[in-house]
Amino acid sequence: MLNKRFQKSNTIAALLVGFLFFSLSLGAKEEGVKLEWRPIPDAGGYQVEIKDSRGKITREKTNASQIQLELPPGAYEHRIGVLNKYGRVSVFSAWIPFEVILSQKPEVIAAEKNKFLTKDMPESFEIKGKHFTEATKVILKDSKGNEIPVKSIDIKNSETMVVTIDKKKAPEGAVSLRLENPRNKSTEKENYFFVAETEDELAALESKSSYSGASGTFDLGAAARSAVLPGWGQYYQKKSTFRTAIFPSLVLVAGGYAAARGSSYMSSINELDAARQSNILYNSAFLQSGDPALFNLALYNYTQISPKYSSAVGEYNQLGIALGILGFFYIINVVDAGFFPGPKQVKVEGTDAPVTVSPILRNAIESEKAATYASGNSYLLQQRMELGVEFAW
Repeated sequence: MLNKRFQKSNTIAALLVGFLFFSLSLGAKEEGVKLEWRPIPDAGGYQVEIKDSRGKITREKTNASQIQLELPPGAYEHRIGVLNKYGRVSVFSAWIPFEVILSQKPEVIAAEKNKFLTKDMPESFEIKGKHFTEATKVILKDSKGNEIPVKSIDIKNSETMVVTIDKKKAPEGAVSLRLENPRNKSTEKENYFFVAETEDELAALESKSSYSGASGTFDLGAAARSAVLPGWGQYYQKKSTFRTAIFPSLVLVAGGYAAARGSSYMSSINELDAARQSNILYNSAFLQSGDPALFNLALYNYTQISPKYSSAVGEYNQLGIALGILGFFYIINVVDAGFFPGPKQVKVEGTDAPVTVSPILRNAIESEKAATYASGNSYLLQQRMELGVEFAW
């Protein structure tokens, strides 16, 4: 009997080792960590044990062949135990290491050198940015949309990686770069660098990309976000706190005003309808009874219908104005997100670090405001707005 149990345990262990799935790098904590394995025949359930870097073990039992866990980023090990019909572990798999990483959208700054002659194209080049991990995927495409084979990716740290390509299949034209992190976090840079046979061809590529960039400046993603929730697109573009907060505030205030005007309009309509109904009742009662008092009451009520009608018309016009203001602020919010980008990092010749370029709209500083004297020994300060671009190193 013991020999049969021992043979069965060995069979389950072999199946467990063969069927177990694991991941060396799992995604961000906000969506949980999912461990999954193929089911073991005749298993009464499973016990999942997770061991952190300090050796602390947590245990979870499940009847399914997968489990969802909430784990902070770090290095872990796990093993799966098969439960028998008495709910006890009959056999464990070996400890298997895995890592939980916080997946964030990668960021890329402009390349230090973005022009290469075909003969000088390096086999390896450095990419600078943020949120690089071992799970980051690099995709390079030429101007025709063909993917450029990547031989290796060396992650130096979270802000630097070295990518090696096959020089035998060196790209030509404008090359785009796409970085992908787990959980569908990705970013893309068109015209990340240029490759051509001659200097003239390189100049032509740069000129063409500059023209394309100038004619296609509408940020559809940011505009769509602001269309769903005012201010979301501005937050996505990392604009100033003021520009991010002003649009939802304006839309909220305008929406409240429109709601108040709508309520007033409905009240005026109800009062007008009540006056008309009362007029019908008074006239009907007077015709049936002939009472002069009812005639006077009906006449007075009739004189009130006209001002109530005028009031309802006025409230309707006010409601139209309120809705127009609300629509104006909403459209301006979408236009700001779509046509006026947030800060961007560019590479300037003669500098080692990238430069952040931000559009600005602000009041002129006090020292630059002109004082205009008026009567009574008083003076007025002329208000002036500045529209321009701010460079930050």
